[in-house]
Amino acid sequence: MNRLRSNARKHRCSTNTWICAIAVVLAFCRCHSLDLRASEPRPDKLPPTLRPVLSPKGWERHTLPAFAGFMHAYQPCVVEVPDAAFPYRMWFFGWIADIGNIGVPGCDAIYFARGRDLDDWEVYCKDGTWDAGKQNEKWASVLHSSEDAVKHYYDTFHTGDPSVVLKDGVFHMAYSATSQAFTDPKSPEPIEPPLFSNLAIAGYPSRMIQCVMGATSTDGIHWKKTDRPLLIADVDTKYPPDPCPERVGDFHRPCLLWDDASGRWKLFFDYYHSIQAGTHTGLAENEGDFRTGRFEFAHSLDQPLIAHWPNPDVAKIGARYFCFSDAPGYTAATAPPGKEISGWQHRQLRFAQSDDGLVWEKQYFIDPDPGIDANHVPQTFVCRREGKWWLYVFYATQVGWRKSNIVYPFFREGDYNWFYDQIRFMRHEIVEERGP
Repeated sequence: MNRLRSNARKHRCSTNTWICAIAVVLAFCRCHSLDLRASEPRPDKLPPTLRPVLSPKGWERHTLPAFAGFMHAYQPCVVEVPDAAFPYRMWFFGWIADIGNIGVPGCDAIYFARGRDLDDWEVYCKDGTWDAGKQNEKWASVLHSSEDAVKHYYDTFHTGDPSVVLKDGVFHMAYSATSQAFTDPKSPEPIEPPLFSNLAIAGYPSRMIQCVMGATSTDGIHWKKTDRPLLIADVDTKYPPDPCPERVGDFHRPCLLWDDASGRWKLFFDYYHSIQAGTHTGLAENEGDFRTGRFEFAHSLDQPLIAHWPNPDVAKIGARYFCFSDAPGYTAATAPPGKEISGWQHRQLRFAQSDDGLVWEKQYFIDPDPGIDANHVPQTFVCRREGKWWLYVFYATQVGWRKSNIVYPFFREGDYNWFYDQIRFMRHEIVEERGP
């Protein structure tokens, strides 16, 4: 990675010992020159016929934050790379030091960290250095909204939900993008978060255009966006759009996979359907180039892949797919005395499984961590540690009913706080399904 720093310049060698200087440089190259191709998945890593099972008692929780130090951030996408010092890369997004990331185009933005371990991270900074001290005002956005509101009207407000795949030495990212929120200068309705809108348009429940964009990078820091969205509704051709009560769209929360078996890109996402209420999971595929090929829906959007399944993230392990969500329907939530359970608490981590990626069976909910009101926005990561294969699930914790040292706007004391203040993970050993 061309931004990794060397301490070699600190070494002082006399002019008579120039061989020492060469040795230092060569040592630096061996330690820090990354061959990203070496980290691509090998087919012999896990048996391709493996059908793992995830038992309720098999989860190990890392109950301390794996990453924190921000105002409101989530969707941590972790990728392993061949770097002995920092073998992990993580992209995440949100509001870092202040509401809306003042000074960054748009509102939400994507940030980048490198890790010595899965709970030991440094964040890339505006001056090219790395911060491990939670000095979030120094952190640099590596991907943000477009400043061309005419040409890129669909990518001017929210840039987030990064999903990254390393293939052929290149990082490929799918991410959520939106237009500016719909506003009417003549309306007396105030423009306030979280909608930032005072204008409703039929067929657009989020009061903005939502789509999935793509980008590529060779270092994880400098990104080139695709020329057009990977997924956008056919009617979303202008801003503001015309009313469309029958609209199907708002493609969002992408999960990008490369499938060696079929030789194609798979893009899971959630979306809005005007007739079938709720947020559902869908699938599109691309047999061509990531940047220039076309993602085609793998099923009718009138028949969701998984109904009522927001924020999907999919891991293919051997021959079985697992799709995690912060799905609605959780019934074991509690609230402090005198308080009503928040609607946010009815959404918790849950997974579905499939043997073909098309027909899915929903499984059990996973209770939130002790003392935490809601675990949301799951992201999966498969790796080998301690001589075993593990499925890690990263997620964000809501402040909820907890008291926080951070002063959050929008909330009075005693309110349920929907901001995300920590990133945590749990893991499950990957074990073969056993017959009866």
